[in-house]
Amino acid sequence: MLVWNNKFTLLYFSTVIIAITFLLSGKEVGFFIFNLSTLPILIFGLLYKFKKNPHPLMSLMIVASIFSFSGDFLMLLDIEETLFKTIGICTFIVAQTSYGLLYIHSAQYSEKNFRPSLMKRWPEIIALISLGIYAAIVLEYTNEFFLPGLLYSFFGISTFVLAMNRRFYVSRRSFALVITGAFFFILSASLTGFDLYALNKIRHATAIFFYSGGHFLCSYGILTQIEEIINKEIPVKSIFE
Repeated sequence: MLVWNNKFTLLYFSTVIIAITFLLSGKEVGFFIFNLSTLPILIFGLLYKFKKNPHPLMSLMIVASIFSFSGDFLMLLDIEETLFKTIGICTFIVAQTSYGLLYIHSAQYSEKNFRPSLMKRWPEIIALISLGIYAAIVLEYTNEFFLPGLLYSFFGISTFVLAMNRRFYVSRRSFALVITGAFFFILSASLTGFDLYALNKIRHATAIFFYSGGHFLCSYGILTQIEEIINKEIPVKSIFE
């Protein structure tokens, strides 16, 4: 089986919960160690899957996860915070761009070969407008990080719309997993944008949960698609068609 099994899921989310527990209890060293252990677990899991089946979609997932991990590390540094957080946000932009490319290529592995009409794009249009307005609200709280935050918002929203586009080409299961993960990224980024210096521990913990869940669900959804391709399963018709 190519998708994540129960043991991996338990290991991954146990690390997330332990990291959040250390954060809320004020144990910075424990939080630092376990928070920076989460994505490496995912990366090594993806590398193991890639070794078993070197599908091109996995390469982009690994790249996105590695850049996300780099951003995590930079955002946690408490020296020259403005500089490193700015670099960290830029690193997250690269990660989101990698996810965007992943979703574009993901749609190209379908047996369906058509271009949906504009009338069928109403969910994307609503998402674009709604998230654009929401991003404008969040950006008011970013202060000196306004420009990198603006760039991240652009790429983050674009990536979410590209994730929505997959609904025409993949199975409902794969689509539901990825779009939920992409939405978790939006929630995590917005919570972080309200408090980039992580002064509110509850908000920070919630952002970490959504962020970690986003990575897990997106990778699970893509692995599901790859497994369906291997098994030559035909995607179920989209619920929006």
